[in-house]
Amino acid sequence: MNGMKFWMVILLAGLAVCSLWAADEPQGVRTLAVLDFENNSLKDKEEMAPLCKGLADMFITELSKVRQFQLVERANLQKILSEMSLGQTGVIEESAAQEVGKMLGAQNLVLGSFMLMFDGKLRIDARLVEVESGKTLMAEEATGSPDDLAKLVTRLVNRNIESLNVELSGEEKKALRQADNRSFDAALLFARGLDFEEKGDLANARKCYVLALKHNPRFRRARIRLEALKNTN
Repeated sequence: MNGMKFWMVILLAGLAVCSLWAADEPQGVRTLAVLDFENNSLKDKEEMAPLCKGLADMFITELSKVRQFQLVERANLQKILSEMSLGQTGVIEESAAQEVGKMLGAQNLVLGSFMLMFDGKLRIDARLVEVESGKTLMAEEATGSPDDLAKLVTRLVNRNIESLNVELSGEEKKALRQADNRSFDAALLFARGLDFEEKGDLANARKCYVLALKHNPRFRRARIRLEALKNTN
């Protein structure tokens, strides 16, 4: 009997430790992949092209502030797209996007498009897709001045979060209200830098990040990318 009591104590202690470990882990973590946005601009289309990558990066940055989300890194996404010979035109069919999501181990995809209209307004469309079923969980648009880019992205990011029924903590809500950058010129220069960097043109990438920081010295993402390139050829 004493031996049985001893093993019961060990078992209960083990269960207690397991429960403590579980409490420390994020509950219901979801892996999200954000694809580059499609450029449907009616004016200045070539000038706006870098936002294809820039908007995707903005969504990744904001969604990463939510503890329950694990975001696929752009490097991993670009590798898969390259292996599948996709993404060269900037347009990925939905069936191919689903396949990309599965290969990345993502449960949800964020994809969309943007358009600079003749009246100078910027429209951003974003969709949230469930990879397994292909079901669209959210399809929203936000329109405003290019100078309101950060606000438009925040609005759409919040809709993504709501569609996944995620309850935010006070700290997360505060973080989502604090955009990394609110300067459209800085955002466009940063996006150009990303484009140059992914094409292997590191010298021009550095120049773009430096110019982005001149427009907004507090642009944390631009400073991070610039620091990362300092020791590269």
